[in-house]
Formats: sequence, structure tokens, C-alpha cells
Amino acid sequence: MPDPILEVERYELHAGPVYSFEPDRRDLFKLLGGGLVVLLAIKSNLHAQESGRGGRSRALPEDIAAWLHIAESGAITVFTGKAEVGQNIRTSLAQAIAEELHTSTTQISLVMGDTMLTPYDMGTFGSRTTPIMSPQLHKVAAAAREMLIDLAAAQWKVAAATLVVKDGQVRNPANGAALPFGELTKGKKLTKSISSDVRVTPAKDWQIAGHNLLKVNARSIVTGKEKYTSDMKLPGMLHGRIIRPISFNAKLLSADLKAAEKIPGVVAVQDGEFLGVACDDSAKLNRAADAIKTEWKQSPQPGSRELDTWLKSHPGATI
Repeated sequence: MPDPILEVERYELHAGPVYSFEPDRRDLFKLLGGGLVVLLAIKSNLHAQESGRGGRSRALPEDIAAWLHIAESGAITVFTGKAEVGQNIRTSLAQAIAEELHTSTTQISLVMGDTMLTPYDMGTFGSRTTPIMSPQLHKVAAAAREMLIDLAAAQWKVAAATLVVKDGQVRNPANGAALPFGELTKGKKLTKSISSDVRVTPAKDWQIAGHNLLKVNARSIVTGKEKYTSDMKLPGMLHGRIIRPISFNAKLLSADLKAAEKIPGVVAVQDGEFLGVACDDSAKLNRAADAIKTEWKQSPQPGSRELDTWLKSHPGATI
């Protein structure tokens, strides 16, 4: 059996992201206001399927992006390109932040999937949020915690190692003094970049992350009031569906779009091997896609036994 070829989504991922979130420090504070901004230097060697860029192993450019902001009021806002689509990451990501800042998840707001405000972090797919984004936000919040402690230590003229963070405050156990996060950041414009050696809380010591917690927006979810991306309706918005090859590496020989084009409001598109339909009513998409008559040239497909044998003889290979 020949070496398998890593095939990303061949059409959507030919081009990289069309924007780059690279504001300078002044622009960040115009956007977010005074307080503490935590930055992260992104360095990634992820494959094309994860990076959103064509070609194998093409790394994302180094980038500076804002991930967390603690306002002068003490409000904590977290920015992530991940989207809540029912998998409950709004709760789990808030837990990651709350764990490191030793505060309640009720004090944390997440801005999710907003392409104007959130850093580019590859999108929501493949169950990547928990193994990648959650550890990342642990580091982000741990960096914020360290800076808040340093600010309090400088104000009190004590060693940072003697101070603790709890309930949205930096506290001095020696004399009972406490400074809320907002008081520490008030009137200041502060930034902190995350170092590679930032110390996060070991999983064995977690008090919030990894524990049962009432789901954020639980009542609106169970009553059907919660809005997801599929509920979004904008003026002139179209819904689309891609017609996929019928098997791995199948090549499109011909396509007849006439029947799909006869459905009112439907636009059928062919661009090389790309096939798709779009319309203003998502209910029509399946009917329009099924109306396109296609002919494909298929490649021999390995059976499960062949694939199992190949994987055993190629440990660590990426398919």
C-alpha cells in the first residue's frame, strides 16, 4: 500500500486568513480601554488543516494578539476565536481563566468567534479547543496573575512570593491587606507578554477547572433561548453547501447543474473540481445539492485490514 497523502479540505484552505490581528499597544488600549492586557506571541508548527493555510507544515507567522483584558472596574474579558456551538466551551474556558486568577467564573466574560476582536486561532473544529485553547488560556491567566501580584508587591513594598490571589483580589496574608484587581489596574495602561516558563496551576491542584460547574447560560440553553451561529440571520445572508467527492481522492469528471439552477433562489457553482450551492433558505440546500448530477473517477480504497497493517508498520505517521 503506498504512503497515504494528507489531504486537507482542498478548496477552502488554499488561502490563509484574510485579516491579521496585529494592533500596536496604543490601538489595543483605544479598543479595550485602560487596565491590564495580556498578550501572547503565537508560534505554531501546525499542519495546513489546522493552520488554515495551504501546503504541509506551513507555520503561522509570528503574531502578537490580545487574549485577556482586566478593566479598571475589575471586569475580566477573555478573547478567543473558538465558538460555542453546544459543546459547552464557554463554561470550560471560563473555568481555565478562573482557576489561574482564583476568582469566580461569574466575573469572566468571553468574547468568542468575533473576527474583529478575537485573535486568529484556527477556528472551531476537530475537538481542538480543550487540548489546545484551554492550556493556552491557563497560561494567559497565569501571566495576568503574576503581573497583578507584582503590582501589589511594588505598592506594598513586599516580596511578591509572600502574596496570594483570591476572589478577585491580591492579598497579603501577613497583615490581611487586600487590593481588588480593578484597583491595581485603575489609571494604568499595562501590557504583559506571556513567557514560555509561566507557571500554571498543576492539574492535581485544580479547584475550579476540571470540576462540575453549572453550565454558563444553562437556563437559556435548556429553554431554547440560547442563540448559536445557526440561528444567525443577517440582511441578504445566504446559506451554502459544498458537494464533496464520493470517496477519498475521487476526481470530478463531469457535473450537470441545470436541475439545481431551476430551484427558485438557488445558485449552483462549479469552479474546477469545486461544486457548491447557495440560497437564502437553508431548507433548500439538500434538495439543490442532490439535484446536481456528478460523475467521479475513483481511486482504489484500502480496506480496514490493509490500513491497520500500514499503520502498525508506520508508527507515528500522520495521515
